[in-house]
Amino acid sequence: MSTDTRESTEKQSPALLEACTVFVAMVLAAVGLSAVFSDFAWLPPVLISIFLIVIVGAIFRSIPVLRATGAAVIAQCLVGLIAVLVLCAPSTLILGVIPTGSSFTSVIDLLSSGVSDLYATVPPAPSTPGFTTMLTIAFTLITILIDGLVCDLKAPKVSGVLLLVLWMIPVFFAPTQVQWWHVVAILAAFLILMLSPYLPAAKWRGGLTATVAGAVAVAIGIGLPVLLPEVPSLPNRAASDKGDLTVTNPFLDLRADLGDRDDSTLFDYTSTESQGQPIRLTSINSFDGQTWAPTPFPLDSFAIANEGLPWPQGLPRSKNYSQERIDVSITDEYDQQYLPSPYAPQQPTGLDRRWIYDEKSLTVVGNGEKSGGQDYSMEYVSINPDVKDLQSATPVNTSDFETELEVPDSLPTSVKETAEKVTADADNQWEAAVLLQAYFRSGDFEYSLDAPERASGDAISDFLVDKKGYCVQFSSAMTIMARTMGIPARIGVGFGEGSKSGEGYEVSMQDSHAWPELYFEGAGWVRFEPTPGGPAGDPPKWSVASGSTDGDSEEDSEESSSPSEEPTDGAEESEATESESSSEETSAAGEPAGASIGKYLWAGLIVLVILLLAAIPALWRLILRRRRTSDPKQLEKVWTEVRALSTDYGQSLDPSKTLRFNELVLASRAQGGTEEPDSSSAESDSGADSVSSGTRGDSGDQFTALRSPAPPAGTRTAGDDTALSAFVDALEAHRYGGSEQSISSTEVSALIDEVRSDLSANATPGSRITARIWPASIFNPPR
Repeated sequence: MSTDTRESTEKQSPALLEACTVFVAMVLAAVGLSAVFSDFAWLPPVLISIFLIVIVGAIFRSIPVLRATGAAVIAQCLVGLIAVLVLCAPSTLILGVIPTGSSFTSVIDLLSSGVSDLYATVPPAPSTPGFTTMLTIAFTLITILIDGLVCDLKAPKVSGVLLLVLWMIPVFFAPTQVQWWHVVAILAAFLILMLSPYLPAAKWRGGLTATVAGAVAVAIGIGLPVLLPEVPSLPNRAASDKGDLTVTNPFLDLRADLGDRDDSTLFDYTSTESQGQPIRLTSINSFDGQTWAPTPFPLDSFAIANEGLPWPQGLPRSKNYSQERIDVSITDEYDQQYLPSPYAPQQPTGLDRRWIYDEKSLTVVGNGEKSGGQDYSMEYVSINPDVKDLQSATPVNTSDFETELEVPDSLPTSVKETAEKVTADADNQWEAAVLLQAYFRSGDFEYSLDAPERASGDAISDFLVDKKGYCVQFSSAMTIMARTMGIPARIGVGFGEGSKSGEGYEVSMQDSHAWPELYFEGAGWVRFEPTPGGPAGDPPKWSVASGSTDGDSEEDSEESSSPSEEPTDGAEESEATESESSSEETSAAGEPAGASIGKYLWAGLIVLVILLLAAIPALWRLILRRRRTSDPKQLEKVWTEVRALSTDYGQSLDPSKTLRFNELVLASRAQGGTEEPDSSSAESDSGADSVSSGTRGDSGDQFTALRSPAPPAGTRTAGDDTALSAFVDALEAHRYGGSEQSISSTEVSALIDEVRSDLSANATPGSRITARIWPASIFNPPR
C-alpha cells in the first residue's frame, strides 16, 4: 500500500468513527428523551434527521477535496433544512423535495401548535404533529452543533454538557416517567462523547478501558440498589416540597355565589351512597383576625392525584368509614382550579397528571388545569365516626395543629366567653362541639343573606349578638369558638348535596356552602353543621346526641347515636371481615408474590452482565491468538503473536529493530536481565546469523528444540537451541530469501508456550494477572 493511500485511509477512518460516535450518542439521547412521550411516533423522523446530518458531515470530512473547503457545517445546515421540510411538511413540497413558500409557513404553524400542546398536555404526552416538528428541528440543530464540536473543534466535553442539558427536559417535565433505561441511555451517550478522542487505534486502550469501566459502573449503579434492602418510609407522604401553590379563596366568594340568581347546573353526580353528600372543594384553616384563607400548600410535582391520595389524617384504617365512589360531570361554565369531591378523596379516574393534591387537606387542584368540562370518577372514604370514639378522644398535641388552633390576639373576648358559657356542661371535647352546634341550631339564630360578607373577629362578635347570617358566619363562628376550646378546627368549603335528579344530583351555584371540620384523636377530621338553613341540610348523625338543643328530644338523640355506640353483631362481623381484608391487602401490597425471586433474578442477571463485560478483553485476546497461530505457514502472523505476548507482559519489542535484536532482548529478559543488549553487537550478530541461516542444517535438526521441553527460565541465552531461536532462523530465511523452513502446529504451540512461560517467570504478579484478564495488546496491537 502506498504512503498516500495509507494516509488517506487513516484520515477516513477517524472521520467515519467520529461520525458513528455522534450518531450513536444522539440516538441514545433520543431514547432518554422518550420518557416524556407515551408513544414513539416522533422517533423515526428524528432518527432520519440525525442520520442525514451525521452522514453528510462524515462525507465532507473524509474526502480530502471536500474537507479542504471547510463546508461540512454549511452542507449539514442545508440538508437539515430540507430534511425538516420533507419530514414535517411533505405535502407542501414540489416533487416531494423542492420547498415552496407554504412549506415554511406550514412548519411555523406546526411549531406554534407544538407550543400550544405544551400547555394543553402533560407527560406522558402523545406524539402530536407539533411535538414531532419541534423535536425534529431541535435534534437537527443539536446534532449539527455536537457533530461540529466533536469532529471539527475536538471539544467532546462541551458536547457532553449539551446532552445533559437535553436530559433536563425529562427530568423537569416527566420525573415520574423516567425509568432506569432512560438513565442508562443518557449516561451511555455522555460516556461515548467523552471518550470519542480515544477511539482511534493509536489511543484505543485508554478509550476502551474507560468505556468498559463506565459500562461496569453503570451496571453496578443500577444493580446495587436491587440488592440493597428496601428502606421503610412513612406511608402516604409526599416526596418533597417544591414550592407553594397559590389558589383562589372560594370562601370569599360565597356571598356572591349564594346570591346568584342563576340556578343552572354547574355539575351533576351519582354516588354509591344512598344519600347525597356535601361536595367539598377545599378547607380554610388560616385566620389572621380579619380574613379566612387556605394555607398555600407545597407544589409537589410528585403529588399527582391520579396516582392516589394519602389516607385521611387521623382516620383509623379498620373502622368508621365505608369505601364509596362518585361519578362527576362538570359543565364548561364551572371553570375553577378546585376539583369537586366528597371528603376524603382517594383515587380519581379520568384526570390527567396536572391535577395535584395537598396531602394534609386532601385538596385536589389543577396545576395549569381547570375543572370545566371534566368527566371523572373518584373513589372516596365516607367517614362515619363512632360517638364513643369521639367522646373518648384526648386533646391533641398542639404543635401538630398550630394553624388549626390559632386564635388571633385581636379576637374579641366576647367570642371566647360565649364559647365557654355554651360548653360549660361539656365533659369532653365532643360534647363541647355538639353543644356549640346545638347553640347555633337552637332557633335563636336566623339564616339570612343580608348579613355582612365579612367573617373577621369583629364580624363574628357582631354575629353572636345579631344572631343573623349565612354559612360564612355560622361556620367561621363555630370554627373559631372550637379553637378556643382547644379543638383543632377548619372550614370546609364547597357545595351542599344539590337537588335530586333521577338517580343522581344536580348542583348549582345556589348550593354553595361552608361548614366546620373538627379534629378528634382516633377519628380524624369530622364534619359538623351549625347552619340551620340554606343548602346545609340536616346535621350529621354523630353530631346530634346528648346536649342537642335543636328541637330533637333527648330520647331521639340517644337513638340517633345508638347505632354507633352499640353496633350489631352483623356490623361487628362486617367490621372484622373488613379489617381482616384490609390487613391482607396491606400485606399483599407490601410483599408482592415473587418479589424476592424477581430481585435475585435481576441481581444475578446484572452480575452476569458485569462478568461478561469484564471478560470481553480476555476472550478477544484468545480469538486473536487463534487467528495468528492457526496456520503454521504464516510465520509473520506467528511473530506478531510473539510480539503481542511481549506487550501483554509489559515488555513491548521495538518493531524498527531486526529480528536478532528482538531475539536477544527476549533472551536477556528470559535470563532476568534488566538491560537491553548492545545495539551494534545485536546488529552484527544478526547479520552473521542471517548469512549462516541457510547453511544451518536441515529443518528436522533445526526444530528439535520445538519438540523438546523448554529449559528452565534464566538458563538460556541468545543463540541457544530454543524454540524462539529456531523460529527466528526460519523467519529470517523466509524474509531474506534463504531456504524456506516449514513448521507444524505443534511446534507453533511449543513456541508460544515457551515465550509465555519465560515472560511470565520474569514478570511481576500484577503483570501476570493483567496479561491474562486485561491484555495490553488488545488496546495497543503490534504493527
